[in-house]
Amino acid sequence: MNPKQISFAAAIMAVAMIVLRFGAVPAMSQQVPVPPDFSYEETKPLGAVPFSHKFHVTEKKLQCPDCHTKIFQMKKMAASPAMTMARLNAGEFCGACHNGKKAFSSKEAKDCARCHIKK
Repeated sequence: MNPKQISFAAAIMAVAMIVLRFGAVPAMSQQVPVPPDFSYEETKPLGAVPFSHKFHVTEKKLQCPDCHTKIFQMKKMAASPAMTMARLNAGEFCGACHNGKKAFSSKEAKDCARCHIKK
C-alpha cells in the first residue's frame, strides 16, 4: 500500500469508529414502522377480511414497494370498493400474489376461510 491508500484506509476506519462510538446509525438502516392491521368490511355475504401488515412484512418478508404503489395505493382502504373476488381471481389486488404460485390461491373455494373470518 502506498501512503495515500494507508491514509484513506485510516480515515475510513476513524469515521467508522466515530459512528460506532456515538451510536450514529446510517440513514439507510432505519426501519419503517409496520402499519397497523385493518379489516376489509365490504365483503358481504362473506365475512370481513382482516389484513395484517405485520404478518406480510415479518413472516413473509415482503417490502413496502412489493405492494405499494404497484398493486395498492398508499391511502388506506383506497381500493376497497373496487376489490371484488372476480378482480382478485383475475390477478388484481391481493390476487397478484394469491394466485396459487406465490401464495395460496384466492380462486380455491377451500381457502375462503383463510381470509374471510366469520364473527
